[in-house]
Amino acid sequence: MSEQSLLRVLIDNLPDYIFAKDAQSRFILVNTACAHQLGAGSVEEVLGKTDADFVSPELASQYLADEQALMQSGQPVTKEERTQNKETGEIRLSLTTKVPLKNDSGDVVGLIGIARDITKRKQAEEALGRERNLLRTLIDNLPDSIYAKDAGARKILANPANCKRVGCQTEAEIIGKTDYDLFPPDIAAGFFADDQSVLKTGQPIVSREEKLTLPDGETHWTLTTKVPWRDAAGKIVGLVGIGRDITERKRTEEIIARERNLLRTLIDNLPDSIYAKDTGARKILANPANCRRVGCQTEAEIIGKTDYDFFPPAIASGFFADDQSVLKTGQPIINREEKIILSNGETHWTLTTKVPWHDAAGKIIGLIGIGRDITDRKNLEEQVMSARRMESLGRLATGVAHDLNNILAPILISIELLQKKLQDDEYLKMLSKAEASAHRGADIIKQMLWFGRGMAGQRIPLDIQQLAGDIAQFASDTFDKSIKVEKQIAPDLWTVVGDSVQMHQVLTNLCLNARDAMSSGGTLTISANNLATDKNRFVVLEVKDTGCGIAPGLLDKIYEPFYTTKEVGHGLGLSTALSIVKSHGGFIKTESQPGYGSTFRVHLPVQA
Repeated sequence: MSEQSLLRVLIDNLPDYIFAKDAQSRFILVNTACAHQLGAGSVEEVLGKTDADFVSPELASQYLADEQALMQSGQPVTKEERTQNKETGEIRLSLTTKVPLKNDSGDVVGLIGIARDITKRKQAEEALGRERNLLRTLIDNLPDSIYAKDAGARKILANPANCKRVGCQTEAEIIGKTDYDLFPPDIAAGFFADDQSVLKTGQPIVSREEKLTLPDGETHWTLTTKVPWRDAAGKIVGLVGIGRDITERKRTEEIIARERNLLRTLIDNLPDSIYAKDTGARKILANPANCRRVGCQTEAEIIGKTDYDFFPPAIASGFFADDQSVLKTGQPIINREEKIILSNGETHWTLTTKVPWHDAAGKIIGLIGIGRDITDRKNLEEQVMSARRMESLGRLATGVAHDLNNILAPILISIELLQKKLQDDEYLKMLSKAEASAHRGADIIKQMLWFGRGMAGQRIPLDIQQLAGDIAQFASDTFDKSIKVEKQIAPDLWTVVGDSVQMHQVLTNLCLNARDAMSSGGTLTISANNLATDKNRFVVLEVKDTGCGIAPGLLDKIYEPFYTTKEVGHGLGLSTALSIVKSHGGFIKTESQPGYGSTFRVHLPVQA
């Protein structure tokens, strides 16, 4: 194969458009690629023709002018040109180089051209340009501080937010500089250490909160992200950083934290029981008062639990029904008084408020409850009511007692006179029974008078040891032998001022009640001890039995006048005892558990 044939094969198989033209711009040589681009079926269809035979007049004129200028100047030209396919009309872009063709004498007799289709490259460049412009527009308009650094930690990109952050007006002021040029040394050193870590390890720093105190004393918080920047081969050539100013967010969080802490401090130190529940009535918040109410030490013991975990089923179901009413209807429960009898028999009164808890959209997501213990208030109200009843009954008892005294006095005198005149044993026996009954009536009248008049009596220093000892001896001598009597009397009791007859009556009534509670036998313990509190001193007389005990629901009633649980009894024993003790400035505490017995403690104030 000749060199000419070899060259022709090479030219025809090149993808570039290769052509040659004479001085009139007629094609004298084209390769296959060029012929196809012009829309010709073969090379022969092109030879001897001009561009005017294949492209639009506008393009043909432009080509002709450029080629004539080239042939006149003798200088090669490289430029981007539009090309057109005759068959399809498709316009494509080419990078065309045209050089003058000279004869042996050096005269320009035409030109040789090589054109490379750069349509796809130009399209890619335009697309890349659009993407770059879009990305840069995005970067420049983001409020976040965005920057890029090379492997030497020098800035090679900075958006306006980053410029503003470092105190510069334009990106040009930053490019090529490091953080040491823009921040105090100690701050710059920290930034540089982070940069080196990312550049050397390839491990990013993602959303790290950083506190920055500038020289002017102003504090800024930034959410920083730094990621390695790699080239096409995967080699780390720098890093890209994003800094989001979260100063306002942190300030808001601090304000919320302070308010939350203030609210929590307030909730935790209020004496009221405060709690919150979710829609399943499970506790999600409980203050110390609420913890104590349900018998827990810490809030952690309560969270996630319901009232069924802390209260008897009957009480818990009532609470749950109230919760469901609030959660479903959105109607609050405000200041409702509730009486609760716990499993240990204690009675508590609570002023309850439950209100729905809404989220930002107004949806009910739980409830908030407040419980104020009003047990003392209710007890005081009950005491006031009891005192009023006692006052009324006292006036009634005084009047009745006087009338009965007037009736009994002639009866007792008549019995005494008849006993002196009658000698018949049978009649005397009947008179003795009548006299005994009259005296029992007189004793009841005496108690009614004491009850009605307030038990003033005579006030002298009392020998409590002697008094307690006498009562213990009385019980031991007269009570059934199935009842064991024990006494525990301190030897150094303080001095108490009072009426010995009345105090004897108090202890006698308490011991008789204890005896009646131990129908099957048991132990009666009579004690006397000193008791000192922060403000007062007392001598405490205690009567304790191991009898049947008193039901929790009856403890509030046993001191009411004429109330009795016995089949035979007038119901004045405990009310009289309480009145006597109160007239001495004291009080009685009662403890009882069904099946285990009762304890009555009489507190008498010590003489100052």
